[in-house]
Amino acid sequence: MAADIVPLKGAIANLNWFDAQRKHYETPDQIARRFRLPDDAGMRAFCQGAASVLDRHTVQFVRRLPLTADGAWSYLAEPERVEQWLPGARWGLEKGAGCSLPLAGTEGKVADLEPRQRLKLEADTGAWTQFELHDASGSARARRDIPNYQGPITEIQLIDCLPPDAEVPQPLPDATAEHVAQPGGVGTHWVSQVADWHHAATLLQKLAFANSNAYWPPELAVGLDHTALIAAYAKLLAAYHGG
Repeated sequence: MAADIVPLKGAIANLNWFDAQRKHYETPDQIARRFRLPDDAGMRAFCQGAASVLDRHTVQFVRRLPLTADGAWSYLAEPERVEQWLPGARWGLEKGAGCSLPLAGTEGKVADLEPRQRLKLEADTGAWTQFELHDASGSARARRDIPNYQGPITEIQLIDCLPPDAEVPQPLPDATAEHVAQPGGVGTHWVSQVADWHHAATLLQKLAFANSNAYWPPELAVGLDHTALIAAYAKLLAAYHGG
């Protein structure tokens, strides 16, 4: 059964994949801990926030923020706020301006810019990263994600694409096997890069919740545990590409 389930195609697929790995005697908390996730609630939170693999070279993260479009855009437009969730990143707010994205190890330019809607960064290597904002105030799912909150909600979609010839950069100081693993081969994301983007997206969400005094469910903290993210993605990416 496990071999027939491909993870990283959505939260339900992720949960089904974890369930398929469970030994008959294991509780939900035990299967979670076997994958270095804190407990069943943390595993479910991870599955909800995990990357979706759009194609061989592209991953997407979605987070819902208790902010207006202007408030969400400030985390892309104001350098001091960008620094809070993407340390060292910089870009100008006009097409063609230079950009630097240490998380991805790239330098490049702003390829597309629509204030309060979209920002696309294109690296010299051909890789690109795009942030899109969408109004989710009328979404029942968004309301479930942010309980006891009646204000505006903006969804941010973070898409990261590698060029077909992308290989794990060298050297990677203090790298473990999981850090350098590229389970799908050349042109696919390495484990640590997906974990880093998951961490950044979750940190942005936490900052937005704090900005709006919205309740931050404690199980979401799994998205800030880099060790747990590395361990989970090392298995999930291998299963995805092996499927």
